[in-house]
Amino acid sequence: MKRKKVRPIKKIQQEILITLIILVSIMTILITVISIFLNIKSESNYLDENLQNIAYTISQSQIVQEELAADNSENSASIVKPYLDTLKSSLSNIDVISVVGSDQVRKYHTNSELIGTVYDGTLPDFQNESKLIYVTSDIGPSGSQRRAYAAIYDSDGNYSGFVLAVMLKQNINRVVINAITIHLICAVTVIICAVIFSKYLSTKIKKMLFGYEPSTFSAMFSTRDNILESLEEGIIAVGTDEKIIYINKAARKMLYVEDNQSENNKISRICPELALKQTLTLGEKYFGVSINSSKGNDILADQIPVMEHEQIVGALCILRDRTEYTKIMEDLSGVKYMVESMRANNHDFINKLHVILGLIQIGNTAEASEYIMNITAIQQKVIHKIMKSIEDPSVAALLIGKYSRAAELNIQFTLKSSSRLSRSEISLPSGDLVTIIGNLLDNAMDSINEKAEQPKELSVGIYTKPHALLISVDDTGTGIAPENKNAIFENGFSTKGENHGFGLHIVNNLIQKYNGTISVDSELGTGTSFTVTLTDEGGSNHV
Repeated sequence: MKRKKVRPIKKIQQEILITLIILVSIMTILITVISIFLNIKSESNYLDENLQNIAYTISQSQIVQEELAADNSENSASIVKPYLDTLKSSLSNIDVISVVGSDQVRKYHTNSELIGTVYDGTLPDFQNESKLIYVTSDIGPSGSQRRAYAAIYDSDGNYSGFVLAVMLKQNINRVVINAITIHLICAVTVIICAVIFSKYLSTKIKKMLFGYEPSTFSAMFSTRDNILESLEEGIIAVGTDEKIIYINKAARKMLYVEDNQSENNKISRICPELALKQTLTLGEKYFGVSINSSKGNDILADQIPVMEHEQIVGALCILRDRTEYTKIMEDLSGVKYMVESMRANNHDFINKLHVILGLIQIGNTAEASEYIMNITAIQQKVIHKIMKSIEDPSVAALLIGKYSRAAELNIQFTLKSSSRLSRSEISLPSGDLVTIIGNLLDNAMDSINEKAEQPKELSVGIYTKPHALLISVDDTGTGIAPENKNAIFENGFSTKGENHGFGLHIVNNLIQKYNGTISVDSELGTGTSFTVTLTDEGGSNHV
C-alpha cells in the first residue's frame, strides 16, 4: 500500500501572507470585473443619451427648422453652418453632425465638402411615432459608429428632414479602455496594499506568538495537557468571572465532576467551599484550605492568583487528597522520630561503650558482661513494650525516639503498663497525635532538665476506647507557678525567653479541633501532670 505523503506545515508568516494575498486578489479581480462591466454599460448608456440629447436639441433648434424649410439650400447652409460649427467645436465627444433635408440632401455636415451632397447612408425609420428619436449602431465612411437620429418638423408640423449625430466606435472604445485602465490601476494598488498589510499582519501575529509556529504551540499544548492530566494533584484554572477554564482528571475525580459538567460552569457551582472572590479581587493567596467534596472526601486546597502585567487575570486551585497527604505526613513523622531515636541511641551507645571499656581496662570483665546484659535487656524490653502497646507506627517511633533522648539526658522514661493505642478504636490523624504527644514530652524533658537533683522521671500513658483517647504525661520537673497556669496555652508565652512558648498553644488548638480537653496539675519543685482527652466524633478533619 502506497503511503500517503504528508504535506509539511508552512511557517505561519508565509501561510498568512499567501492566504491574504490570494483572498484579496480574488475579491479585487471579481469586484474589478463587475465594476468594469457596470461602468462600460453605464458609459454606453451615457453616450447614447448624450447623442440623443444633441440630436434632439439640434432638431428642435428654430434656426435649423426655419432654414431647413427654406427653398434656397445655399442660403440655408450659409446660416446653419456657423451655428452648428460653433456647437460642434464645444462638443468634444461628438465626431459628426449632419443635417439632412427631406430631399435627402445634406444641408449641413461636419465635413464641409459633403454639404449639398446626397445622403446615401441608412435612412432613419420614423414611421413609428415612438421612434422620432433613437440611437443605433451602423457603419459609415469613417468606420463603425454609433448614431442618433432625430426628426425635424417645421412650424406647421410637416416633416422637413432629420439630424444625425455620430460618435465613432474607436472613440467609444477609447473611453472604455480608459475606464478599464483606471479600474486595473485601482485593482493593482489594492493588491499591493494587501501585500503590505499582509506582511505587517503576519509579522505582528508572529511577534504575538513569541516567534513560535503553530506546530510548536500544538506540541507545547499536547505536552502541557499530558503533564497536567497525569498529575495526582487536582488542578483547576478559573477566569476573573469564576468560570472554569481548565480542570484536570484528578480534580474531576476528587470533586466527582463529569467532563460536561465543568464546561463554562462557575467554580462555586462545582464546589461551593472553594470561595475565590478574595483571591480574584485582592490577589490573596491561601494554602491548605480544608474542603469536602459532595461525597465527603477531605481535600486540601491551595488558592493562588494568576497575574499578568500586575493585573489579576484568574486564579489557580491545587487540590490534594487529605487522606493521601496525611498518610505521607505520618510516614515522614515516623521517619523523623526514627532518625531522632537512632541519633540518641548512637550517643547513648557511645557512653555505654566507654563504661564497658573502663570495666575491661580495670579487669572487671564479669561486671562488664553483666552490664552489657542488663542494658540490652532493658532496652529490648522498653522497645518491645512500645511496639506491642502502640499500634500507630508514627506514635511508636516518637516514643522510642523520646526514650532514647531521655536516656541521653539521664531521665528515666516509662510507658505506663496499661497503655494501649488501638487503631480500630480511634481514627485521629497520626500527624496530629505525634504533634500533641511530642510537644508534651518535650516540655516535660525541658522542665526535668532544669532540675539538678534527683529524681528525674518521665512517664507517659496512652489509652483508647471506641472513639476516645486519653493521654497522660507526668514529670518530676520544676513545676508551674500558680500564676502562670492560665497563661501557658497562650501563643508565645514562656518562662524560657524568646523563640519559645508555641508548643502548648499548638497542642491546645489541636485539642479544641477534636472536641477534647486538657487539664494541668502542677506543684513547684515537685513536677507537673498533663491529662488530655480526645474524640474522633464530630471532629472537623479526621482521617
